Amino acid sequence: MALRVQSLADLEVLCKHLYEGTDLAQRLQAEKVVLELIDSPECLHQCQLLLEQGTTSYAQLLAATCLSKLVSRASPLPIEQRIDIRNYILNYVASQPKLAPFVIQALIQVIAKITKLGWFEVLKDQLIFRNIITDVKKFLQGTVDHYIIGVMILSELTQEMNLVDHSRSSAKHRKIATSFCDTSLKDILMLACSLLKELLAKPLILHDQRQQSVAVQLLKLVLNCLSFDFIGNSADESADDLCTVQIPTTWRAIFLEPETLDLFFDLYHSLPPVLSQLALSCLVQFASTRRSLFSNPERAKYLGNLTKGVKQILENPQGLSDPGNYHEFCRFLARLKTNYELGELVMVKDYPEVIQLIANFTITSLQHWEFAPNSVHYLLTLWQRLVASVPFVKTAEPHLLDTYAPEITKAYITSRLECVPVVIRDGLEDPLDDTATVFHQLEQLCTVSRCEYEKTCTFLVQLFDQNAQNYQKLLHSSSRNPIEITVQEGRLAWLVYFVGAFVEGRLTYTSTDEHDAMDGELSCRVFQLMSLMDAQLPQSSNEKVELAILWFMDQFHKTYVGDQLQHGSKSKHFPFLGVSGECGLSYLRCRTVFYTALTRLLMVDLGEDEEKFENFMFPLAVSFEGVTRIFNSTFEQEEAKRLLVGLARDLRGIACALNTKSSYSLLFGWLYPAYISVLQRAIELWYREPACTTPILKLMAEFVQNRSHRLNFDGSSPNGILLFREASKMICTYGNQILSLGTLSKDQVYPLKLKGISICYSALKSALCGNYVSFGVFKLYGDNHFDNVLQAFVKMLLSISHSDLLQYRKLSQSYYPLLECLTQDHMSFISSLEPRVFFYILTSISEGLTAVDTIVSSSCCASLDCIVTYLFKHLSKGKKTPRCREISQDGQRLLHFMQQNPDVLQQMMSILLNTIIFEDCRNQWSVSRPLLGLILLNEKYFSELRATLISSQPDNKREVLDQCFRNLMEGVEQNLLLKNRDRFTENMSVFRRDVAEALHSEGASDPGTLDAMS
Repeated sequence: MALRVQSLADLEVLCKHLYEGTDLAQRLQAEKVVLELIDSPECLHQCQLLLEQGTTSYAQLLAATCLSKLVSRASPLPIEQRIDIRNYILNYVASQPKLAPFVIQALIQVIAKITKLGWFEVLKDQLIFRNIITDVKKFLQGTVDHYIIGVMILSELTQEMNLVDHSRSSAKHRKIATSFCDTSLKDILMLACSLLKELLAKPLILHDQRQQSVAVQLLKLVLNCLSFDFIGNSADESADDLCTVQIPTTWRAIFLEPETLDLFFDLYHSLPPVLSQLALSCLVQFASTRRSLFSNPERAKYLGNLTKGVKQILENPQGLSDPGNYHEFCRFLARLKTNYELGELVMVKDYPEVIQLIANFTITSLQHWEFAPNSVHYLLTLWQRLVASVPFVKTAEPHLLDTYAPEITKAYITSRLECVPVVIRDGLEDPLDDTATVFHQLEQLCTVSRCEYEKTCTFLVQLFDQNAQNYQKLLHSSSRNPIEITVQEGRLAWLVYFVGAFVEGRLTYTSTDEHDAMDGELSCRVFQLMSLMDAQLPQSSNEKVELAILWFMDQFHKTYVGDQLQHGSKSKHFPFLGVSGECGLSYLRCRTVFYTALTRLLMVDLGEDEEKFENFMFPLAVSFEGVTRIFNSTFEQEEAKRLLVGLARDLRGIACALNTKSSYSLLFGWLYPAYISVLQRAIELWYREPACTTPILKLMAEFVQNRSHRLNFDGSSPNGILLFREASKMICTYGNQILSLGTLSKDQVYPLKLKGISICYSALKSALCGNYVSFGVFKLYGDNHFDNVLQAFVKMLLSISHSDLLQYRKLSQSYYPLLECLTQDHMSFISSLEPRVFFYILTSISEGLTAVDTIVSSSCCASLDCIVTYLFKHLSKGKKTPRCREISQDGQRLLHFMQQNPDVLQQMMSILLNTIIFEDCRNQWSVSRPLLGLILLNEKYFSELRATLISSQPDNKREVLDQCFRNLMEGVEQNLLLKNRDRFTENMSVFRRDVAEALHSEGASDPGTLDAMS
């Protein structure tokens, strides 16, 4: 195909479609043209045209992108041409140093790619591409902007040299990287350090952005040098605690100079947090330097300098209040023990003061559990390795861990117990829900707890007895407080986990009879708690306590029982796992919790072990095959129902526990396409029986939920679309079948119909908001699954009365968030609805605005805000352009509807104002967002409401109220931009307070509610 882009104007349009366009077809076409442009003989000319005459930064970015792809092709350009491109870009950025940062970065990447790929190429007996450092030094002698560009070139080059391109030979990459390391990297590091010394010698002006940019780029350059893959092992970054930096022996002199470490500690103390974090990242790499780089005396001296820096930071801890600094410092501490032995640490000068400071810092960090929780891992790693090293210390110097390790254990235990009431009462994310983190931290704690075990064991026994007694008192209290019971159960769950961790920490070669007796004391208390919890069944149970007990039993079994005992009958101890029919279908719900617990235990060391997962799922596969056989033969319905309901509950429990991409992918591959059709068939057959359909629908609702970004499929994978298609089929099948039931009695409408619809709405909302499907693909390729499920949503909605929407809590909490999602991301669908449907939705929003449930009222406000914003934008578009046809047909239809029914929005404005002025408004921010749009669309009606309120008050209050309304709109412009919205929200907060004071002060009439606002 011939290239269609010729002129600068064409290229500018191409950039607009590529980087700013919202039309998928136009963007795909633009990408196609770019590929043609790269293969065109005119590519270099077109790129030069964009760089020299382009009017936007995106034009320059397109040129840089094309050049990058051009120089990276498998068949390289002639060497003279690549030299010309490199020199042209160097001159270009030198002549225009104030280009957009992303343009400069993209152009520098081209230089780095050319340099790397031509590293060994010779022209006229010269390695022509290796003179890059000489070129960079010219930039360093120029203005500050040139200086920054020079440092960026070195930083990008270092990063590019370290980057493995899997499309090319790995042997060639290692050859280039090794040569670069041997010939240039040391010089680059020394240059960066000398430039940092010059920077530190000057007075630092913290608000000088250019000085900050210089510091950032220099620190990034040093970090890239120290992070270089020196030996070609391509270490996995996730194995952070195992990392050792293999510094070349030729660099010894740099590391032996005390000034090198002092430089970065001084930078940490001198720079603001956003920069000092990078200084700490460099120090992490310095602390990770391989031991064999030094002789024993040199290593002791180097370690002494590191600990001296640690002491200075902890004695002046102000900078650690920044989360970034705090995280990097915790990594730094962990690396100290990774690369140095406890015997070496205790010999360091001021070791007693340093270990005390570290202990106090750890205790303080554990007490503030909500601050940077991801950093606790590194602190526990440090103490775990310190304690584990105690048996091997041969020096006479005291290590003092017997003093501080028990305090660390106590601090961790008390901090977790103290977080429980805060989490429950404030509705925060419960740390116990992140079982992977909990298990990992307990594994670390179990080693620390064994140091001075008598102290920690006695402490835990006291806590367990105290909390168990309090729990018993609450259970037998005449006025049972559910919140207090939940708090106590949360604490007991943590205590059971701690007992499991203590038992897990038992080591055969260090254990004593006294320690085993202490384990027995702790375990006995857990068994007593099990009896107490069992006594509450089946009326009540706590999942978190049950999971903790299961985990404890696993640790107890591994430590003291082993595999000698034969497995008992599952059905005897867990009757809900049987298929005999002794238990009702509703009793099978216990299977969900059971399989969640089992899967969480499996997840501890599952990783990506597909064979292990298949073995775990084998019994379920056998059951599915059984159901399939029944479907294909005599079809014994009762047996099939029981099997399938049990399977749905089992799979939902498994899906609940799989919160990582790799583990979820294993489940998806197991279920689809082999067994998903069985579930679809069951919905079609048994739609009249909620005992069968509810578990299957809940399984689908869980399956489509993108919790913890677990549905992060690869770019080439169609799994996201396939999953949505299956969800769409199930929702459409259920919706069409359930509507065929006709009119149901009041006592049947919820269990037979509304409960299933609410689950369908929850599933649809999760699928629409999961960010794993591009919904434009369906229309583009003529796939009707997306349209079908939206139509099913409408049909089911119209079969529900407005009173039922708000009467049934689960239904309202699924419908209104779904509506919020639709108005937020799919307003084109909402605007295309028939007037009667749209009126129904607006009425439901209007009634939901006054709901007691803040989830419902906040979702209503958000939905209304999206609709009002859509209307305002289309009205503004119609006013600003004479070509009214630019407004979409759906937009015109919506505008026409609102013109025919102005009272709908007016009534909602009245409700919101009434809420703000007269009610206890608990979601003030949410209410403010749609209110501004309503006021701008109905200014005349707003003036009438304002006049009504003011006239209803005594004369001496009218001026005050009038001023309140004037202040409400002060500084508010005629638009719905974010800045303007925020200004209105701030004004409204003041307005609400001032109006409340005016209305409730002496002399004010009883406001009640205004007739115009009712």
